[in-house]
Amino acid sequence: MRNADGCATRNIQPVTTKTLSDNDKRVIRIHADWARRTGVTAATLHHRRENLRRLAEQLPVELLDATAEHLDTWQASLTVSLSSVRTYTAHVKSFYRWAVEAGHLDGDPSARLPSPKIPPRTARPVSESDLALLLKVAQEPLRTWLLLAGYMGLRSAEIAQIRREDITEHDGRMYLAGIGKGQKPYTMAVPAQVVPYLAAHLGTARGQLWRAPQGGPLRATHCTGEAGKLMRSLGMSYTLHCLRHRFGTAMYAQTRDLLVTQEAMRHASPQNTRLYVLTSRPETTAAIDRLASASLRGRKGAA
Repeated sequence: MRNADGCATRNIQPVTTKTLSDNDKRVIRIHADWARRTGVTAATLHHRRENLRRLAEQLPVELLDATAEHLDTWQASLTVSLSSVRTYTAHVKSFYRWAVEAGHLDGDPSARLPSPKIPPRTARPVSESDLALLLKVAQEPLRTWLLLAGYMGLRSAEIAQIRREDITEHDGRMYLAGIGKGQKPYTMAVPAQVVPYLAAHLGTARGQLWRAPQGGPLRATHCTGEAGKLMRSLGMSYTLHCLRHRFGTAMYAQTRDLLVTQEAMRHASPQNTRLYVLTSRPETTAAIDRLASASLRGRKGAA
């Protein structure tokens, strides 16, 4: 039996965790090495390892001994958002497809795991007044991260992986190059107003501009986490990604051209861009106002 989200509801037991066995550690390491050689991003590789580690801790058996029922029960026990369930499931399915193709398993126990459908998203752009407050309060390097997200539309992973050699100058303009979502390369002109902030971090000759507080590579989750903490401290319910929504919405408001906005946001399809752009055409707004004015005239205060 499954609930409305398509997840199993039978025999769901409280989630318990166990220590990873040597076999699980080994198969995760082998799979991660294979995934790395296929060209997945460092962020995807990190999330794959973490998802498999959590799965291995929660299964009552080792990863390669899991049955369809084990995985069904695991998925049904998840208490995260529908979007996260979809992401976790995708990582698990990819692992077990590989296990079959690599000869570790004869059949795929994840084959019948449902992938939840995600309702269409709506844009949640950070307002201009809230952005101004964030930039006023934020300390470096967070202020520069907010600028890169809000005025260039960079994703957290793209911010985290910026390297000194990615930043160049040509004909008096600063340019930023990188590898975006889907391993797609991009090159963008840095807005003049953002240049001084980014330039202040160019002290290193090569390598990542920013490092994690512990000294290792900066990860997207750290950028997202630091932005989220600041936003919550100011009573805001945004995420760092909402600044990308702000960029798309502001770009479309300025150009009224969805294709230009699509190119600026580096989307493969204008349909993707529409999800990030909060729009209200002046003609539509005026028509709505006229309709309300004609229908509600003289009814001020009516129930």
